Amino acid sequence: MGNKKTKKIFYKIFVPVAFIFIVFAIISYVTNYISIDRFVKNDARDDIVEAFDDIRSQLDAFRDTGETDFSLEVSGNLIDRGNDTKVYVYNDNFEEVAIFDNSVYINSGMTAFLSTLLMNYELEEDVLTTISFDDREYLADTYVASSTLGIEEKYFVVIQDLTEKKAFMEEGLRSLILIQVALLLIAVIIVSKIAFDLSKPITNLAKDSNDYVVGKGVTISDKSLDIEEVEDLRVALYETQQNIDKEYNRKNTIYENVAHDLRTPLVSILGYADGLKSGIIKDTKKACDVIIKTGNQLKEMIENILMLSRFDNDTYKVSYADIDIDELMHEECDMIKMIDSDKTVEYVSHIEENSTFYTDRKLFVRLIQNLLSNAVKYAKSKVVVTITIKSNDKEREEQTISHHGQNLIINVFDDGDGIEVEDLDNIFNRYYKGEDGHFGIGLAVVKNAVNMLGGSIKVESTKGIGTTFFVNL
Repeated sequence: MGNKKTKKIFYKIFVPVAFIFIVFAIISYVTNYISIDRFVKNDARDDIVEAFDDIRSQLDAFRDTGETDFSLEVSGNLIDRGNDTKVYVYNDNFEEVAIFDNSVYINSGMTAFLSTLLMNYELEEDVLTTISFDDREYLADTYVASSTLGIEEKYFVVIQDLTEKKAFMEEGLRSLILIQVALLLIAVIIVSKIAFDLSKPITNLAKDSNDYVVGKGVTISDKSLDIEEVEDLRVALYETQQNIDKEYNRKNTIYENVAHDLRTPLVSILGYADGLKSGIIKDTKKACDVIIKTGNQLKEMIENILMLSRFDNDTYKVSYADIDIDELMHEECDMIKMIDSDKTVEYVSHIEENSTFYTDRKLFVRLIQNLLSNAVKYAKSKVVVTITIKSNDKEREEQTISHHGQNLIINVFDDGDGIEVEDLDNIFNRYYKGEDGHFGIGLAVVKNAVNMLGGSIKVESTKGIGTTFFVNL
């Protein structure tokens, strides 16, 4: 049957279904038995009623004749060996009276038995009574003749033998039970097959999933299963595993790239620090500038990694406030100039002095710093930053966050070599590798920050001329 888990699933499926079949068979047997008993008694009751109707008819006819000697005539309803109906007649002293032709057979033992029952008032008029005599079962009823007839006969007892009928019907019931048992065995075999067919693939899927989780290198099979519901489960598990593997590989690639990007500035810092300590490097100012610049790059990478982690875990909570946007942009542009003095950073503002904008300061700063760092990194000599504030149009106001009825538009241009057309759709992906190397995680942070602030970003680039990022908040 397989392992213990297979057996548990098998029994959980098999036992309830088998129990239902068994209960159904028992209920069917009891119902049929009760039905047969009622059928036999109802049939006997009908025969007794017909016999009494015949008796009453003959009594009525006798009364009309005015004669003094009364005798019952044998008919299809009286003394009928075909339906086991017998009629016994008694006088006031409960003695049997022979009122039939001598050829009619009456059981003397039954005569005495019925006489005793009458004497003890155990047979009442028009009350069907079940009696047992000589290991046989009978249904009996009594009719008391009116004394005004002036006849000796008084008690007419009609009995119907139930034994043969019940035996015949019970034989049919036994045949029915045998058929039910055979059907039950067939059902048990079918249910066992279905339960096993269901339990085995489910157990295999559970085992493969568990082995995958504990790292045994097992993968969910891509082979289709016959059972539709189990196949749906297999497909879901297979797709889940593929997504997990894809995400695992993606994160491994990110970890490797992060480790590489962190190692490079660390090696530079350690190298210059060691050179200063040993006295090899004489130009201490230059060495310190390199260490500071590299340290800032390292700090920026770590902050980007932490920010992305908070984005991924959905733990970053946006906190809006009014900020002096012009002053903040001046600070960031001045800072980027200090980090890379070889490039010119031109800041063009089309907003009024001391203008404020309603946004999350931390997200906005991270967004601007990454855009400027990226522009300076790829620029040949110049970076141009343009900022404009416009009133919200109705469409934007309905679709995004309302910043006090304002739109902040930021354009960042660098005069670098530009980006290949096929790379433009992927530059916001983490560590996307294009024709000119990889783009790191800075632009991925920019994209996430813009989305969280309810804005949009697009990029245009021309080979040999430069690249411009357009941010609309």
